[in-house]
Amino acid sequence: MKSIYKLSILTFLSLMVLAASAQNYPVRFGVKAGANLINMAGDITDTDTKVAVQGGVTFDYAINPAFSLISGVELSTKGAKYQGTTFNDYFENAYNDVFVNINLLYLQVPVYAAYKMDVAPGTKFVFQAGPYVAYGLGGKTTIKDGVEKLEENSFSTGLVKNFDFGFGVGAGVEFDHIVTKIGYEFGVINVIDSSVGRLQNRNTYLTLGYQF
Repeated sequence: MKSIYKLSILTFLSLMVLAASAQNYPVRFGVKAGANLINMAGDITDTDTKVAVQGGVTFDYAINPAFSLISGVELSTKGAKYQGTTFNDYFENAYNDVFVNINLLYLQVPVYAAYKMDVAPGTKFVFQAGPYVAYGLGGKTTIKDGVEKLEENSFSTGLVKNFDFGFGVGAGVEFDHIVTKIGYEFGVINVIDSSVGRLQNRNTYLTLGYQF
């Protein structure tokens, strides 16, 4: 895992050096919003996908007409749903199936290297990939069965860790100021307490943005 962190830091520094040398090209700021299809992968294999939201500001540092460094600051909701008997230990009389709904709100910073291909005047295809880091700000986890119901802040109990790290890939189209993208993010670290098990964030997203 340490090698992943080192590789990401080296990648980030290399991209920043390239961006710093791009003095003749503008930096474009933008805003975006979209939908997430979120889930978690790991020791519990039958979690269900949920629909969530994301939004934020974007920064597009042009290195040259074909390559850019794309970053930003975004709020992104992640998590999963689960129905089964795994979490019955939370209840004294949990004889029925238990329903778990995990909502995690992250402040996330991606650092993507992007290749842009002109396909028509004012229109470009965009392909991007790179790491992201995220910090959990809040969210609610609900655990209930036919008898009891528990609602807790997702991060306050220590069951879910605040820090997340992973990689993302995506593609999209730029229509001058309008940008639409579809992509996939996969966390590479365990975001829950190791005594409980192992789960990693997964997210498929579709966003619409505007660049100034």
